[in-house]
Amino acid sequence: MTAELRLVRDAAEGLALESALFSKTGPGVLVWSPQSRGIVYPAALIRKHGLEGSTAFQGWPITMRPTGGGPVPQGPGMLNLALAYKVESGATIEETYADLAAIFCDALAGLKLDLEIRDIPASFCDGSWNLGISGKKLAGTAQRWKPLPGGGYRVLAHALIFVEGNVQANAEMIADLHRHLGLPPVDPKKHVTLRALKGTEMPDKAEIARQLYHASWKRLRIRAPALAAA
Repeated sequence: MTAELRLVRDAAEGLALESALFSKTGPGVLVWSPQSRGIVYPAALIRKHGLEGSTAFQGWPITMRPTGGGPVPQGPGMLNLALAYKVESGATIEETYADLAAIFCDALAGLKLDLEIRDIPASFCDGSWNLGISGKKLAGTAQRWKPLPGGGYRVLAHALIFVEGNVQANAEMIADLHRHLGLPPVDPKKHVTLRALKGTEMPDKAEIARQLYHASWKRLRIRAPALAAA
């Protein structure tokens, strides 16, 4: 484990680290990967579908997150990127998503990928700021804001990227969950990993994490001096 990549037991530990980062002052970057599989489920959907107290689905442990969106899988082949920083009043969520997009384009530039920032219909937890390739989802993004006493907001910007492993099998589990809950259908074929795209040309997960970590700090420095204060 290094400052550039935190290996955690499960999604619950990773989300706890993100929550701690969000609670601090000053800019911060966290890249983490769980060593066991699980489902991260938004609290609003847990309440809506009466899943309070549920601990697993098809053997996948369920961890609740405070933000919205849809259920997503977590596992050893995935990397989570979280940035926490201050934005001034008048900032927009689009600016924060643009920061995440710029970080990924910088970090993955050496792989020469034809990246798209777009929605990927029938992908799990779809949104307008997915990172895609040829209509398949490679990474998803989300964010959380809270007002600060002196003005402005503290932002937690998050992204999940599929590095390796069988993301389509993970997506099939989410598709089953959607069917169980009566949510919109998910097509497993709408998801892809870096390993599937680049094969042996792809650096290992630790190197991808290092690139994301340093590209994140580079982006935060570009946003200074607004980030000089919490």
